[in-house]
Amino acid sequence: MNAYRIHVVAVLAVFVCSACTSSPEVVPSSGPRAATSPEQVEIYTKAPDKYEDLGPVTVTGAEGAKWDERGDATAGFDALKRKAADRGANGLLLKLKEGEYEQLVLAGYKGEYYPVPVKGKPPTAVAQAIYVIEK
Repeated sequence: MNAYRIHVVAVLAVFVCSACTSSPEVVPSSGPRAATSPEQVEIYTKAPDKYEDLGPVTVTGAEGAKWDERGDATAGFDALKRKAADRGANGLLLKLKEGEYEQLVLAGYKGEYYPVPVKGKPPTAVAQAIYVIEK
């Protein structure tokens, strides 16, 4: 290989690797946000490219975080989305850092299944209310 080709391959490799390792950008809080509606809150299993963290939201079995015989937990998801919307969120992030939950449970919402972080006794579903700036 000539020197030009080696240089081009090296530049491409650096570009590809940097694209693979880019991490989401969490922007500082801009202060309290006006409430949104639960219908505006989208569920994320991985962090979007750029977002504001509005804090954790939780839901217990007493608040509707229960599964039916098919693993559907629509009432629990609706409660999480409602709590996130109250904080001004347009997103609900189900991916938490290791140690912020005890287990992941698979729960259904409107025909799709998501890994939901759960901790404590009684079991409490935990997620992050987020305001997504860039997907």
